[in-house]
Amino acid sequence: MWNQQWQVHCPACGIPEIERAKDGGDHESVAVHPDRDAFDSPLGTRGGYVRIDLTCGAGHGFAFIIGNHKGAEIVGVIARTDRNE
Repeated sequence: MWNQQWQVHCPACGIPEIERAKDGGDHESVAVHPDRDAFDSPLGTRGGYVRIDLTCGAGHGFAFIIGNHKGAEIVGVIARTDRNE
């Protein structure tokens, strides 16, 4: 059986204590973007992606992104500058 996991740390300060951003309702911190033909993902890939908005204890905002492009699964931690990206 395969079991691999990593704990995400804040990319700005490195602390491991992070929470889902809760600016609005319970589920607004997780967004699923449809598969499009444009390169509109924050990862620079084409196609759909899942974004989870996170905030560390010091208040730094960032997003954990999971996407797929041409058979490759891409994972990234991106500094969040705008909640509507």
